[in-house]
Amino acid sequence: MDLQQLTDILKRYSTGECSAAEKHLVDAWYEKLVNTGELQWNEEEKTLLQATIETRLLQSISQDAMPAEPAGRIRFMKQNYWWAAAAVLIIFATGAYFFFNKREQQPAIVKTTTPAKHDVAPGGNKAVLTLANGSAIVLDNAANGTLAQQGDVHVVKLNDGRLIYKQGEDKTGSPLTIDHSPLTYNTLSTPKGGQYQLVLPDGSKVWLNAASSITFPTVFAGNERSVKITGEAYFEVAHNPKMPFKVEKGNMVVEVLGTHFNVNAYDDEDAIKTTLLEGKVKVSPHNLPAGVESVVLKPGQQASISQKSQAIPVLTVDLDVVMAWKNGLFHFESADIKTVMRQLSRWYDVEIVYKGTTVKNDPLFVEISRNTNLSDVLKALEVSGSARFSIEGKKIIVL
Repeated sequence: MDLQQLTDILKRYSTGECSAAEKHLVDAWYEKLVNTGELQWNEEEKTLLQATIETRLLQSISQDAMPAEPAGRIRFMKQNYWWAAAAVLIIFATGAYFFFNKREQQPAIVKTTTPAKHDVAPGGNKAVLTLANGSAIVLDNAANGTLAQQGDVHVVKLNDGRLIYKQGEDKTGSPLTIDHSPLTYNTLSTPKGGQYQLVLPDGSKVWLNAASSITFPTVFAGNERSVKITGEAYFEVAHNPKMPFKVEKGNMVVEVLGTHFNVNAYDDEDAIKTTLLEGKVKVSPHNLPAGVESVVLKPGQQASISQKSQAIPVLTVDLDVVMAWKNGLFHFESADIKTVMRQLSRWYDVEIVYKGTTVKNDPLFVEISRNTNLSDVLKALEVSGSARFSIEGKKIIVL
């Protein structure tokens, strides 16, 4: 019995689709192991090791617990227990099969559709800062320290890679009085495969995801603080009730006083989504049909605005899923394959090509570090059985 047959039995067992003979095989070996505790293998019983793994995993799952994740890199979500069992079983079955069938030989190499020579490294801290005069600074190549001075504002790259805007000080250490007119604007842009952190002139913190940008004044003046974004950004806004903070993108305006929130506004997504983590924000339509009213979010809620909106729906969402990117993770819970591929495309700067007219859209439940090479991410996704992949240069082929 080969590896594919072994894993097929495990899949059928975990979903309740195995034959009576297969179920008897699993149950018989487990009973034998429990009763005797012996680990003596003949050719037929090598396959029964998989049954032991199966039963132990299913027991732990029924107690709302999953096996420890390998090396802290991949975790299969508990929300879909039977799928998770099958996924983890395949990993264990592969290792067990090669241990018991190949232990007298050299370590076996498992063939995959994404060999190591065709791989893509994860993204990192990459961004370009465009100053008010149009000059551009590539931040990933820039030395730490003061990069530019615009009026009395210094643009500084810190040792940890963050970019901050610092107002100049007089001889006593007090902030200089700045002439606020006319306002000048800078833009921080991340490419595909890039991310960056920024501290705005008012002390507000911004995290930019891949393929995103933020345009902001070098000094906040007047009655409000206003910025414009593309892509995705997470904000921790400095409290200043006398100067509300606004984020604009397309059909949406988010107004805050002091809060933590995320805005996903990629052009290839079906809606602009604002998610509140802490505080309170008002999400308002802009140039949308009459009668569409603003909504005020509470922590844990998400508002969506699209071109076709006749209202702004508000949902309670899982913040771990929304904020996974900022926390250095891919976190997919019941995600469809195209949603997953869009995220991978941005982070690894690759093109997605779907081969064939239909794509299997089984929901995915996976958590994996964004510091993982692309081939390993695809292997984890393949375990789910939703699709197969190959890497060709800077393309992911979805088979």
